[in-house]
Amino acid sequence: MQTFLELTAKYIYEKYKDNISDLCIVLPSRRASFFFKTALAQAAPEPIWSPEVYAMEDFICKLAKTDVVEPINLQLELYDLMREQDPTLDFDQFITWAGTLLDDFSRIDQNLVDTGKLFEYLTEAKALERWDPKFLGKEISPTLRKYFSLWYNIEKTYHNLQKRLLENKQAYTGMAFRHVARNIDKIAKESECFQFIFIGLNSLTVSEEKIIKTLLKHDKAEVLFDSDDFYMEEGTPNRAGSYLRKYKSTWKLPEWRWQQNLLLTDEKEINVIGVANASMQGKLAGQLLQEIREQDKHAQVAIVLPDETLLLPVLHSIPDDIPTYNVTMGLSFKGTPLFNLIDLLFEVHLTGVTQLQDTGYKVHQYHHLSVTKLLTHPFIRRYELHLNDDPAQEKYHGMIQTVLDKMVQENKVLIRAEELLELSKHHPLFEILFQTWRDCDDIIDAMYRLIEMLRGVYSHGHNTIETEYLYIFYTLVKRLDTIFDCREQKISVRSFKKFLYELIGQTRLPFSGEPISDVQIMGMLETRALDFENLIILSVNENVLPAPKRHESLMPYDVLKQFGLPTYAENEGATAYNFYRLLQRAKRVNLLYVLPSDTYGSGEKSRFILQLQNDLALRNPRIRFRDMTAAVEQVQTRAYQEDILIQKDENTIFQIKKELEKGLYPSHLNMYVNCSLQYYFTRIAKMQEIEEVEEQLGADQFGTIVHQVLEDFFKPFAQDGKPIEAPHVEAMLQELPDKVKSEFRKVTRGAKPERGMNYLLYKVAVQVLEKYLENLKQSDELPLYVLRLEETLATTLPVQVGDETIMVRIAGKADRIDLTGHTLRVIDYKTGKVEQNQLRVKPEDVELHFTTDPKYAKARQLWLYEYILQRILAESPESILRNGQHEELQRIVPKSGILSFRNLDAGVLSSEFNFEQAMEKGFLEASEQLLRDIVRRMLDPQEPIQKTKDLDVCQWCAYRGICAR
Repeated sequence: MQTFLELTAKYIYEKYKDNISDLCIVLPSRRASFFFKTALAQAAPEPIWSPEVYAMEDFICKLAKTDVVEPINLQLELYDLMREQDPTLDFDQFITWAGTLLDDFSRIDQNLVDTGKLFEYLTEAKALERWDPKFLGKEISPTLRKYFSLWYNIEKTYHNLQKRLLENKQAYTGMAFRHVARNIDKIAKESECFQFIFIGLNSLTVSEEKIIKTLLKHDKAEVLFDSDDFYMEEGTPNRAGSYLRKYKSTWKLPEWRWQQNLLLTDEKEINVIGVANASMQGKLAGQLLQEIREQDKHAQVAIVLPDETLLLPVLHSIPDDIPTYNVTMGLSFKGTPLFNLIDLLFEVHLTGVTQLQDTGYKVHQYHHLSVTKLLTHPFIRRYELHLNDDPAQEKYHGMIQTVLDKMVQENKVLIRAEELLELSKHHPLFEILFQTWRDCDDIIDAMYRLIEMLRGVYSHGHNTIETEYLYIFYTLVKRLDTIFDCREQKISVRSFKKFLYELIGQTRLPFSGEPISDVQIMGMLETRALDFENLIILSVNENVLPAPKRHESLMPYDVLKQFGLPTYAENEGATAYNFYRLLQRAKRVNLLYVLPSDTYGSGEKSRFILQLQNDLALRNPRIRFRDMTAAVEQVQTRAYQEDILIQKDENTIFQIKKELEKGLYPSHLNMYVNCSLQYYFTRIAKMQEIEEVEEQLGADQFGTIVHQVLEDFFKPFAQDGKPIEAPHVEAMLQELPDKVKSEFRKVTRGAKPERGMNYLLYKVAVQVLEKYLENLKQSDELPLYVLRLEETLATTLPVQVGDETIMVRIAGKADRIDLTGHTLRVIDYKTGKVEQNQLRVKPEDVELHFTTDPKYAKARQLWLYEYILQRILAESPESILRNGQHEELQRIVPKSGILSFRNLDAGVLSSEFNFEQAMEKGFLEASEQLLRDIVRRMLDPQEPIQKTKDLDVCQWCAYRGICAR
């Protein structure tokens, strides 16, 4: 295969052999310049002096003979000039669109736009004339007036910026292009260059066109294009040739070099491969590369990445037997762990809130999630290990984990910088990370200290990549420090972040490699003018290749079109040319794309694939086109044990016995019935749930608040034995809002009930308690004697298991025990909704399902309460009837009930167990038989512990991750 650059190198050498060293050769990119020099060296049979070879932008900057100013310096200069027109201009707001404005200025100059006409077109009169002529001469809104005054200020600033830069012999990129285009006649006459040769160019700006056409007019230039019949046909809708077709018809070149017919005649293999996700493309690219190299170990292969974030997955997938390859694009600094650390640091400082304290002072507080993410970053964790290994720093050992644990223990949703410093004993790391930033000086100082601290950790051992990250980041901070040092006005945190991230976005970590290696990994723009027999192009999806339609200009779309400025349509045309030109000489092409998923708009196949499939492949019979889907092949499979079975060995049975002797509570029994594995994890294995900071009230905390408020109201009556009467309930209603607020603060450890979701939950708590107390005030339950609050009731039941008698403690913690009339009640509060039908037990279900079916959970709870209550009344009534001794024991009717705060109209809900009808035994005798059966089943070694089949039970289970549910 003869590449385009080999073709041009041979042509130039043969035509200009005698003046080869006096030529000036211009290509689209520096990468193409390097490959051209290699091709020219191969074309020349003997050593020669190399001509001057430039990338287009470098060539223009050389001719302009001016310094091109850094964008950040330009933005600061621009702000100073804009302030002259509008002294009220806010810097933080300005900086969000300053970069776009400078790009507009550059595009205006690169395309030689008449700025007088452009800014006139943007004036109020012309804009209204276009939009709606009837508004001419009438009053316009303040927003529109502000818009037009902005463009007036921008026009003045544009001219002032040009004037100031010219005085200092400086320029921005577009300004340099306009300067060269304006003076190209003079440059052409004075140039010592024998001939300017432009190779492989496309999508030229107006200034570039003028420069080339003027040089052609002076017979000082030759232009060599790379085009193909497929997209150069007259009337074709293919945008790939839109620029070249225009040049061919309007430039009147003596001869058009070159136009070949490769796409429609050459033999090619085009494989379109869909993959399940973006990262899988890297793995597949590595496999395709290995296949190509197995067939030909010297094959030239280009892996092209339109999406540069896939660079690392591709590098990790390069086969080990490929010793050399060249990475042309560099790793984006944004893809490094150090950038992630800096990003988290800014998140901490920019998402913090300033709260007015009771003292009247404003205090800056950081959000717990931001602090946690920062302190668990790998770089900080590595520093912690380094710190823990240092005997001289013993007082700081485990410092970071201690701070994290303390935040969870005290449920610190927001934490003050001073608290963090105190918890860390004012360690320098915490002072660097959490001391409040006022302006850019504080940030720069913190960054320098952080770099120095981490350098001390990573300078030992084999940490070259981390050291490289730190060095590059140091150079970025140093550049900003130099730029901002001489400015009187200090840059805010938000603006500093914008400038820093702009620099980071332009920064690449270079890779060292063999530049002309057979395997090249490159971005799409770097392929310009280059050819490869084997191509692997990734991310051939819409919105990646071509890029999405974005309007990246302050000027409206109609203004761009009117003055011939580039829009997304022109950008798509340039991308289409790069894509098809790359395919011209390729023999084997692999196009990888991400398959569609359930997400709207994701994984759409690129239009380029559809054009190849429905146009080019049909017109060229020598193209072998295949549309495939990548499948993951499982080389080794292991049988998946769907269930988790734990056999009850001696140790497990012993642990269950100990639990039964401690107490069989309703919650424990229901847990075992619902899922014996959950019971095992909780009661036997003692696995703890991971505690987290809760920003809003959880269901359990909501229940705690409701329980605690009622306990506080009823406790005095339980202590002095007096009954609750209607006036007492009225007094409770008056105190209710403040009481709920007080309990809210206690339960949530400081969270404010006046904010967000917590405010809504606070109002709900007040509402449900208010309704309950109103119902109580008007009910026949009064006078109500409160006997016990939040106390555990228990009785002992001997159970014969084999040769052993186990003393099982049947227990339950009662929210309230009260006496109303002759009824002694054990009441359980439920903040969820409970209905009467959930407590109804069918006689035929008592022996079969009552102790095994999860649907009877609440009925089982009431059953155990009632059993314990009857046993206590029979064995030691005085222990429970402390405030109810005015009632005769034989007249007391024990009952258990549920008070559902989401079903208050139903009152206290109780259950009829129908044991006499179902088992022909009394309540106590039947209950003890059922309890003994439950205990024997729990201790039966033939009945293994296993996870439930009912997935509803798993919904809120803390262990569902273990069970893969």
